[in-house]
Amino acid sequence: MIDFDTKTYRALVNTMLARVPNSLDKREGSMIQTALGAGAYALEEFYLDLDKVQRGGFIQTAVGQDLENLAVIANVERYPASPAVRLGEFNLDTVPIGARFSTIDGGDSVNFVVTAQLGGGRCQLTCEVPGVIGNQYTGPILPITTIPGLSSAQITDILVAGDNEETDESLRGRTISALRERPFGGNVADYKRVVLAIDGVGGVQVYPTWNGGGTVKLSVLGSDWMPASAQLVETVQNTVDPPPNQGLGYGTAPIGAQVTVAVPEAVSIDVAATLVVGAGYVLSQLQNQVEQAISAYLLSVRQSWDTPTPAGLTDYSSWVYVARLTAAILQVPGVVNATGVTLNGSTADLQMTETGQLQQVPVLGTVVLTGA
Repeated sequence: MIDFDTKTYRALVNTMLARVPNSLDKREGSMIQTALGAGAYALEEFYLDLDKVQRGGFIQTAVGQDLENLAVIANVERYPASPAVRLGEFNLDTVPIGARFSTIDGGDSVNFVVTAQLGGGRCQLTCEVPGVIGNQYTGPILPITTIPGLSSAQITDILVAGDNEETDESLRGRTISALRERPFGGNVADYKRVVLAIDGVGGVQVYPTWNGGGTVKLSVLGSDWMPASAQLVETVQNTVDPPPNQGLGYGTAPIGAQVTVAVPEAVSIDVAATLVVGAGYVLSQLQNQVEQAISAYLLSVRQSWDTPTPAGLTDYSSWVYVARLTAAILQVPGVVNATGVTLNGSTADLQMTETGQLQQVPVLGTVVLTGA
């Protein structure tokens, strides 16, 4: 690629002036420098546009619409934002389909609409705004639609996590992977392509022949990077290999492949640490921030959970490292030092089990902080 970083106004002017004989007046404000300056400005704008065109022509550097145009080459499209699907619980046995409700959280309030009856005063609620915002609220909701006899309405579990529009980096990675690992007819790349395209799916591990010839296990995380809900598991199962006709090719899996969709086990990570805090800070006031920092690190571990190791496309490895967790704690303003960090009572790094029989992901457990 051509490096346009040196094609600045000043560099262009200097290059032009170097070609003018020294016998002529080239000082700042001279007629020659003033005339060349206008051309240098125009050339700088031209090079900026040319740099943009050049970057937009390569998958590694393109962004936005340019990247989407290149992704088509690999038959890849950007995942759109998807709405959260939540569980609603009411004092009435049935709530009308289409009834609308609003969360009670001030300026962040969003509306939900009843999209399915689940029986026993339980309904499926779909957020009207796509994205992760629909995952965040839990608690009482207010009816927008008038419903006689309604006195209690709650939004509780996440059935299918909402997700924001796919980022450029995620789309870039999928495009490069699709070009390197062509998906076709039930290979590992094909299973990943199909499952990751389902709304609400964040990650998937693929285990061929996990229970003998012709068997495939798909272990799924939701787009909130937690073990997938039962409803999402059912959706994936029905898409890939629907029961009771498993192995007959009624889904996307090829004939003869019996696919089992499962979720990884959530392993609680209990953290203990001794902290030195800075002047003006109180340890108890840092508790929430430290927990958020640890949660963010564990989230990054779950986000890379389905990335294969160099050993093969179906070999996975997931670790919680004491050093990286300690580094996350030290990023919290007010924390000067962190010592004696333990994970589930041990100072050793913690490896998750990733096999066809059992898959695991780390989630935050208790956090005990003591002052030095």
